Amino acid sequence: MDARRIARIAAVLLALVALAAGAADRRMIVLGVDGMDPGLMRQYMDEGLLPNLSRLAKQGGQSTLGTTIPPQSPVAWSSFITGMDPGGHGLFDFLHLDRATLEPYLSAARVEKAGLEPIPLGRWRLPLGTEKTVLLRKGRAFWEFLDEADVDVRLFQVPANYPPVPAGRSVSGMGTPDLRGTPGTFFYFTNDTAVAAGTVSGGIVRRLLGGRGVFSGEIDGPPNSLLESAPWSTARFDLRIDRENPVALVDFGTARALLREGEWSPWLKVRFSLVPGLLDVPGMVRVYAQRLLPQPAIYVTPVNIDPTEPAQPVSHPAEYARELAEHAGLFYTEEMPEETKALSANLFTPQEFVRQSGLVMEERRRLFALELGQFRRARGDRFLFFYLSTLDQRHHMLGRENDPSHPFHDPATPGDLLGAMRETYREVDDFVGQAMAAAGDETALIVMSDHGFAPFRRQAHLNAWLEQQGYLALADPSARDRNDWLGGIDWKRTRAFSIGLNSLYINVKGRERDGIVAPAERAALAREIAGKLLAWRDLPGNQPVVTQAVLREDVYHGPHVEAAPDVVVGYAWGYRASWATSTGKVAATLLEDNDEAWSGDHCMDSRTVPGVLVANRPVLDGGDLADLPVTILGYFGVDAPDVMQGRNLLR
Repeated sequence: MDARRIARIAAVLLALVALAAGAADRRMIVLGVDGMDPGLMRQYMDEGLLPNLSRLAKQGGQSTLGTTIPPQSPVAWSSFITGMDPGGHGLFDFLHLDRATLEPYLSAARVEKAGLEPIPLGRWRLPLGTEKTVLLRKGRAFWEFLDEADVDVRLFQVPANYPPVPAGRSVSGMGTPDLRGTPGTFFYFTNDTAVAAGTVSGGIVRRLLGGRGVFSGEIDGPPNSLLESAPWSTARFDLRIDRENPVALVDFGTARALLREGEWSPWLKVRFSLVPGLLDVPGMVRVYAQRLLPQPAIYVTPVNIDPTEPAQPVSHPAEYARELAEHAGLFYTEEMPEETKALSANLFTPQEFVRQSGLVMEERRRLFALELGQFRRARGDRFLFFYLSTLDQRHHMLGRENDPSHPFHDPATPGDLLGAMRETYREVDDFVGQAMAAAGDETALIVMSDHGFAPFRRQAHLNAWLEQQGYLALADPSARDRNDWLGGIDWKRTRAFSIGLNSLYINVKGRERDGIVAPAERAALAREIAGKLLAWRDLPGNQPVVTQAVLREDVYHGPHVEAAPDVVVGYAWGYRASWATSTGKVAATLLEDNDEAWSGDHCMDSRTVPGVLVANRPVLDGGDLADLPVTILGYFGVDAPDVMQGRNLLR
């Protein structure tokens, strides 16, 4: 064989090799860790606590990741999803405000009622149409473009995606309600008279019926729209307690569990009757036997949508959630399932909260292992996103335990709570190790967070500050404590007000229901207030309260800028909008210590709480959340649409 022929054969072989290399599967895993803080991550890396994250950073790179203004989770994750700032995707705060009615509503999704009124049939009603939940986030999700490019897409609980976008395979996350249609309402049953029955924030306390070891109770399911006034549907359970030993049988009829005191049940399927014998709605709960003797105290989780028989859409396609549950077991479907509300209501101890949030992590481990196994076996271009919420929720609830400078820090805090955040970061590092083992060198692996964390030591009453500065007036200042949700405000004398965690509104004529500020004067008034906010000080240390106050038109772009609050307020390190401000209340004082268990936060100056970016590929510094969808699309060779504002961060 002559040299010329050998050269031709070699050229053909090289071309085939090059073609095969060019056609190699493109694969990426993104682990989204809500609230992972760059400062703590670096500290724990330096201490050797996070070997997998350290190894991942050495393989590629790490950087802080700029968050959104404001750095609220639904706002931030929407920018991750769409590649746009809030002016493009339309989410500005966890609460939005209907300017025409001054009624607040949750920003991520909204229930739209049926267009026609039901036909009354005695005590029954015949509905003409059904209610529909609508996702309020605007813009297309990046995985819609991947799906159109024939990339196999799987997403587990990416936030701000309820109802789930009909592309790829996804399970909805933050924004997903419980079966009652709320962000999560728990039930607590006890006959202990030291615990008052009634409604608490995020839950309902009820008395058990019966005695001498035999009790019963009822939990609420969805409203029964087939009945006049749509009362809550209910499911009954019986509780039989051994009067000699702390053991009990809890029985919902459809499922039962034998529990020792201090033990959690597995998921128990329950059914809520709408028409007896004809129509019911499935759900599921877990039960915690907090105390059995001498007086029982039983906690029941919010009624979660059953992924194997979903009463509302929690995945796309519908069978995806069912497949996950069949292979990895039932799992929490409600948004942010860590039970922060029971701890805030003083019905859980911090240790009980940590243990319950550990149940969430156990489920996530099983689901992640399942997804990684499928990822390894699959062929073709493939993208996997997996979300972890527990680190964020523990940061919120264990802030004062881990912050010696917090005004309500207990010097006698036990060691397990002092080390709870270290342990949580170590748990996350285990997830990273699993992902690295599944990814190998040929798969891009990114670990990211939507924001970091800061202490929440002092509450800032923004409406009280506006009142003091002459921008807001009350009709009856003596009644201020009785008015939430912007009640009691004298709108004829009010030029600005606040509701939500970072939002300040100008009371504009023709826009707000009772507006008095001329539209031409709106921007100048907003700039005047923003400037004064930066001069707000907390005595006696003369600490700044607000370090970021920006006008919407200065930071937002896109078609929804005019729907934004007029001023976005970023609080200084250690400060946050007060609980009263979040509900539109006008407090009597300007500042006070935060005495709630919720003692860590991030709804502050966005520059102080960036997220993290760690990858097994070199990354550019100075990136932010809006860069990530561009980065992901670029990795798969998909052109990002012009509305995406970011750049590719993989060098």
